Amino acid sequence: MLLVIALCTTACRGERGRATQVDTTTGRTSGRVQTRPLAAPADPALVAATAALDSLDKRFMVARASLDSEVLSLRDANRLDSAYAVRYAAFERRRALAGELRTARDRAHRTRDSLAARSAHPSIDKH
Repeated sequence: MLLVIALCTTACRGERGRATQVDTTTGRTSGRVQTRPLAAPADPALVAATAALDSLDKRFMVARASLDSEVLSLRDANRLDSAYAVRYAAFERRRALAGELRTARDRAHRTRDSLAARSAHPSIDKH
């Protein structure tokens, strides 16, 4: 029995250096702690591209929600009123800006995917 414990201790000794406990509980009642292996250092360009993509995506989602709300408001408005024309022109300007934001987000998505593919396959850069 002592031999088995000694072998397990020796075999598991190296695992402690490769993994750490990370508290991922959401509240006190959960009481669970999950262990995740430590990740290798990330590519700084990939981290920056992901952050830029997240920022652009959030801004686009906010703009889209605002435009969706405005569409409902314009749908029920009196189209013969002069104030409608002013509101609609402002809506069209915001819609065009949201389109540019979507284009930038899509470009950032392609850039991030390209960097992720290069990080996953480092041999791509050697050719």
